[in-house]
Amino acid sequence: MIKSHKNFTQLNSLAIVGTFFSLWLAIFFNEGVENNLAYFLILTFGMLHGANDLKLIQHAQEEVQGKFHFYKVLAAYVLVILLVFVFFYFLPALAFIVFLVVSGYHFGEQHWVSKLKVVSIWSKLFFCAYGLFVLFLLFYFHSDKVIQVVYKLTEVTTTSNDYYFVALITGLLMVLFYIILKMRKELEINVVKELFFLVIFTVVFHTASLLWSFAIYFILWHSLPSIADQITFLYGTLDKESILKYLKSSFLYWIVAAASSALLLYIFRDDMEVALSFFIAFLAAITIPHVIVISRLNHH
Repeated sequence: MIKSHKNFTQLNSLAIVGTFFSLWLAIFFNEGVENNLAYFLILTFGMLHGANDLKLIQHAQEEVQGKFHFYKVLAAYVLVILLVFVFFYFLPALAFIVFLVVSGYHFGEQHWVSKLKVVSIWSKLFFCAYGLFVLFLLFYFHSDKVIQVVYKLTEVTTTSNDYYFVALITGLLMVLFYIILKMRKELEINVVKELFFLVIFTVVFHTASLLWSFAIYFILWHSLPSIADQITFLYGTLDKESILKYLKSSFLYWIVAAASSALLLYIFRDDMEVALSFFIAFLAAITIPHVIVISRLNHH
């Protein structure tokens, strides 16, 4: 299992300070500038946290099996990406739902897996409920734009009430699964601190624009902790030398993914809803294999 590094408290403090600094910046910029900053952060730190998957697989397989079949793993990885694109092309609504569930699970897993004593079916359901609650909390506060983006992507009409009820249901499920984990003595957490984090997310989602809200959460609360975990897993420590090694090994995949995303955003720069819909489809294609990799590592 990928363990959170010893300085996770410092990361939480950094995330809190960075979050309120980002909200302060939003006072001085209009939504267009916020969107450009959000895209930049997602294309840099966001893409970077998923750019070392092959290295992670190699490290895990060499520890367990003593060998690593690079081209075989690369082919499987690329095949999953292509299949996701095909899925979105032929069944966009179903593909979008799957993407949301997988993303919710991934966000929840990253946040909670290091706090668990054991990973069980209940913890996996808890991961999913927590991540989906955070996502739909964001969607509810920006339902006017999310409705347009979802329609452009799937041609399905949704309403603000849809996002409210999904957020409510996933929130209740999150509480239920937490109680089950607590009764099974699988999870020990500071409840007050975790509720404080949810309050912070609520303030961010209510205050900042859609893309800026997502970027704040995605970068500060997910990508940076994930990068720290990956570096520690690969190199045993989180220092300047290991960070440089991580950047070097992930550079090629990152530059290809970031350049492709930037090209899509540039082509559809005059229509944010269309740009977002294509951006989401592209993110799904590279996110799903990343989630599979991280989940397998956490299982090991």
